[in-house]
Amino acid sequence: MTHSNWTLLLSAIFVMPLLMTLFLLMKWWPSMNKEKYLAKIKKLLNLARKSTNTNEAAAALRQAQNLMKQHNVSEQDVAFINISEASSKGAPSNAQTPPRYMGWLVDVINRAFGVQAMLDWRYSKYGDARRIVTFYGPDCRPQIAAYAFDVLARQLTAARREFIASLHRNTKPATRTARADQFCEGWAAGVWEVVAQLAPTESEATLMAAYRKRQIDQGMQTATCRDARKCRGGESAGTAGYLAGRRAKLSHAVNGATGVQRIGREV
Repeated sequence: MTHSNWTLLLSAIFVMPLLMTLFLLMKWWPSMNKEKYLAKIKKLLNLARKSTNTNEAAAALRQAQNLMKQHNVSEQDVAFINISEASSKGAPSNAQTPPRYMGWLVDVINRAFGVQAMLDWRYSKYGDARRIVTFYGPDCRPQIAAYAFDVLARQLTAARREFIASLHRNTKPATRTARADQFCEGWAAGVWEVVAQLAPTESEATLMAAYRKRQIDQGMQTATCRDARKCRGGESAGTAGYLAGRRAKLSHAVNGATGVQRIGREV
C-alpha cells in the first residue's frame, strides 16, 4: 500500500466518527432545542397565570408571547410538552392488518394506564419491518404502558404457542391458526376482565384527543383489525384463552418503580 493510500485510510478512520457525531448532532439538536424553549415558554405562562404580582405576571406573559412569536409556537404546542411517547419493543403480530386480539390488548393497556396508542413500524438496518405500538399520554405513563404491553404480549405469545402445541397433530394448518386466533381473542378478553382502570382526567383526555387530531392531520391513519376466522372448536378455544388471560400477571417493576407490581385487582 502506498503512502497516499495509508493517508487516506487513516483519515477515514479518524474523520468518519467525527462526521457521524456531527450528523447525529444536526439530526437531534433541533428537537432538543425545541423542547428547551417550549419548557421555558410553559414556565413563563404558568408564572403569568399563578403570580399574584400584576407586574410580574404581565412581564412573564409578554416574554412568553415574544418567545412564542419568535419560534412560531402556539399555546397548544406548549400544552403538548406534557404529552410524551414511548414505543413497545415489538408486538404479537407483524401483519399489515393486525389481528383483533392485538387491538384488544392495546385497549387493555390504554385502559390500565390512562393513555392512547398508535400502531407503527420499526425498521432494522437491513430494511426488515417490525410492528410496534407507540403509546402517548401524560407524564411517564407511556413508558410504563409500553413496558406493560411488552410483558403481556410475551405472555400472550407463549400461551398461544402452548395452545397450538396442545392441538391434535392432524389438525389442518388453517384450522390451527383460526383456533389459535380465537384463543388469543379470549386471552385478551380475560385480561380485560381483571384489569384495573386508570381513567384520565378530563383535561388529560382533552389534551390526548387534540394530540391524536394533530397526528391524524399529519397523516396518521385509523387502523383496522381482522377478526379470528370462524372454525370448528373455535368457541372452546376462545374459552380456554379467556381463562388463561385471567391469570396474566405483570410482576416486574418499571424503571425501578416498585409501585408497579401487577395489572388488575382481586377477583
